[in-house]
Amino acid sequence: MLCSNRPEGFVSPPHLPSSSSSSPLWQRSIINHTQSNHPILIQGPHSSLSSPIPTTCFVDTILIPLPVWLALVTLPALFLFSVHHRKGNYNPSTAHFRSRPLRSCLYTTTATIYYLLIIANILMQTLEIVRLSLIHFGIALLPFTYVGLILGGFVHWSKGLRGRVRAWQAVNGLVWVGGVIMSVVKVVGLVKMGINGRKGSKYPVSDQVIDVAVMAGVYAVIGMLEVVLGVWRARRATLDEAESVRSGSPAQQTQIWAGK
Repeated sequence: MLCSNRPEGFVSPPHLPSSSSSSPLWQRSIINHTQSNHPILIQGPHSSLSSPIPTTCFVDTILIPLPVWLALVTLPALFLFSVHHRKGNYNPSTAHFRSRPLRSCLYTTTATIYYLLIIANILMQTLEIVRLSLIHFGIALLPFTYVGLILGGFVHWSKGLRGRVRAWQAVNGLVWVGGVIMSVVKVVGLVKMGINGRKGSKYPVSDQVIDVAVMAGVYAVIGMLEVVLGVWRARRATLDEAESVRSGSPAQQTQIWAGK
């Protein structure tokens, strides 16, 4: 199961008192109702251990993968919009233009750090999954985060599939910013459960809090580098455009599609 052996499942069941002759009449009525064939309401994802944060199963199954799902929906939508935009603004005189790569050493170093941080979060997520498995806890949909990390790295490397996707940074923004937010929510929930929980096990709660907090920090740095590299590309595009205007030879202008 997705969340086997966890303190709470996907939803938290209601806590009902035991039925006894000394129990108040309203409590005995609830117990008798549950023993009948009539359905009863449950609390949903609300957790009795980490309230107001939902159960850890709900967080790892729904909230953590949510930014990735949003990115997967946004990417094809932006691609279709870009196709429509190109058809409406097609200019044969500029169809042969190609992007000019950024060859700055500082840019290359910053981009390398960007990709290394993505790899770092892949390793950190693997660490959490392995350590949860060591204590026989279900890993829910945590492996789905790999999809978001790899997608973000690929979209950035391909510059939005070489300019075919306009505003592709929005896709990566969903992954990085969403990763920060959901990781912070998860940290808060784990702390509320008890930072000293699972002491003596192969994966204490305190260790998991550190792992998830590190991932949140790495997501934040990746997001900042995404902005820095995007501004860098936009500035380079502006300088190239100004240079082409000064040269007075529009046929030799360099069209930079990255980030558009």
